[in-house]
Amino acid sequence: MSLVPFASRGERHFVCLVTVELGLQAVYQSLQHFRYVSKSQSERQAKRRLNAWVHRYLFCPCSAVRAIAKSLVKRTDEIISCILSPYSNGKMEGTNNKIKLMKRRGYGYRNIQRFALRVRLETANILS
Repeated sequence: MSLVPFASRGERHFVCLVTVELGLQAVYQSLQHFRYVSKSQSERQAKRRLNAWVHRYLFCPCSAVRAIAKSLVKRTDEIISCILSPYSNGKMEGTNNKIKLMKRRGYGYRNIQRFALRVRLETANILS
């Protein structure tokens, strides 16, 4: 058994896969480049970086990356506003997920008031 920690062994295995598989390499590079795009500070910078990303990956040999680039072309304005917006719907998504889990776990409540009380009890710290 080797003494190399699991994380570094996994990273090494991932690097080997990326170097062998060209499609995976294209996906990985496009993801890293899009992370760079998403760190834009101004609208002008975001547009410039997004256009560069689209032009670079619109004719990529990997069909998945090409499909993503085509989708981004259609939604350029929305993507830019999302990059620049400081707001997120993460809390709301988390609350909805928690309510769905409670509903599934309870197999249906007989009394709707008890269910509403349970929702308020479990989501009190999230919503406040």
